[in-house]
Amino acid sequence: MKRCTRCVLPETFPGISFSTDGVCSICQDFAAREVSIHSAERLHDSLSKVVESCRSKGRQYDAVVAFSGGKDSTFLIYLLKEKFDLKLLAVTFDNGFLSASSFTNIKNVIAALNVDHTTIKYRQDHLNGIFLESALSRVYPDHLTKFGSGVCISCIRMVLTATLRTAIEKSVPMVMLGNSPGQLLQSEEELIYQDNKIPFALRRQLFAKLGERPGPWAYDYLMLTAEEYKAKPFPYTISPLPILGYDEAEIYRKIAELGWSKPTDVDPNSTNCRLNAFGIIRHVNRYRFHPYDYEMSQLVRLGSMSRDAALEKLEDPEGRVLDVAGQVERDLFCGPCGQQCGGC
Repeated sequence: MKRCTRCVLPETFPGISFSTDGVCSICQDFAAREVSIHSAERLHDSLSKVVESCRSKGRQYDAVVAFSGGKDSTFLIYLLKEKFDLKLLAVTFDNGFLSASSFTNIKNVIAALNVDHTTIKYRQDHLNGIFLESALSRVYPDHLTKFGSGVCISCIRMVLTATLRTAIEKSVPMVMLGNSPGQLLQSEEELIYQDNKIPFALRRQLFAKLGERPGPWAYDYLMLTAEEYKAKPFPYTISPLPILGYDEAEIYRKIAELGWSKPTDVDPNSTNCRLNAFGIIRHVNRYRFHPYDYEMSQLVRLGSMSRDAALEKLEDPEGRVLDVAGQVERDLFCGPCGQQCGGC
């Protein structure tokens, strides 16, 4: 497969073109844009102002942190605790496919940083229904699936909904996410925003296919209710890592000091979740490009990862994606006919 000679985007990525020297159109556009120092300073200022304005005034917590046990959310909790001295509630969304090592990592990190923690767990048959429909059908617009598999889009949305719901219930003013710079579409509005700014009907329309199948109950997992969106003040959703700086080698070094170790039963693109591999296989089969192509390419452009390291994750020479995905499929499907039955 032809890939960009500068990043790792393949020729199958939607809308891509290449120069005569093999550089993709996205890299060309990235190089043509001037890096705005003022924009970076403004984002730092915006983050500082929001954090200071939301810092506890008699509340139990300053922020709810989505804590998957992966490397990025682990490093985020460390930064928020050590750099900003925030009172945190870490929330883990258990999708039923987290690595056993992730729970050990979560336990070690929470103890090392002395942070309160809770786990949210929904009915597994309902979760499996959402994951299967997200993998087997085109439930999201194509422009979203350029940046991740349908399985991950659904799971991340459930994570955000669960953390927002927790923040609203406990009157916590901020929800913190451990997104890397490569996981965002690079607009400043994605870094600090309030999720209730999007009209309720438009949000519901995004999940309409999942509301039809597997059922209308899926809306409650994927989005807040109309009343919850009216909560005042509504929590901010913040992704601090792209603002504060992202160095993968430094992240691994620091979190190891907290008792974190990399799981061995996940694919090369995940540090916590086995389900990710299933989403990758289904996405590649349907769209003919890897759901991490964009993220890895963006990290290469930003200098946060070498091109060789990105290629190794995407090309998976040890076949970890297929191996883990096969194990996950046996949990999602049951019986010789492959009929979904909720994962017995």
